[in-house]
Amino acid sequence: MEITLDEIKLQCRIDNDEEDDLLSAYLVAAKAMVENHTNRVLFNTLPEEKPINAQEITGDLKIAILMLIAYLYENRGGWNEGQGVTNFDLPPTVKAIIERYRFICVGN
Repeated sequence: MEITLDEIKLQCRIDNDEEDDLLSAYLVAAKAMVENHTNRVLFNTLPEEKPINAQEITGDLKIAILMLIAYLYENRGGWNEGQGVTNFDLPPTVKAIIERYRFICVGN
């Protein structure tokens, strides 16, 4: 499932094109963060030759990625202004959504 710039702007409540490059970078970063947390390789559509830990972006993963992009956008300094803490972890709601996609390899 693809995540478009228009969907990101809607999630972040942005109605101009001035930060399109920044939002695109946040998309790449958010996907990487989800991949790192789940030990998955995310794809918009699964390829025929896919790694064992491949995961297609489902509706709930898309929501989690959009939420994470909005979180990164709102807290771009690495500091959560509302809570007064550093941003070393994923937001709890994002974590709750993506946790079930965690890939754990057992054996060979």
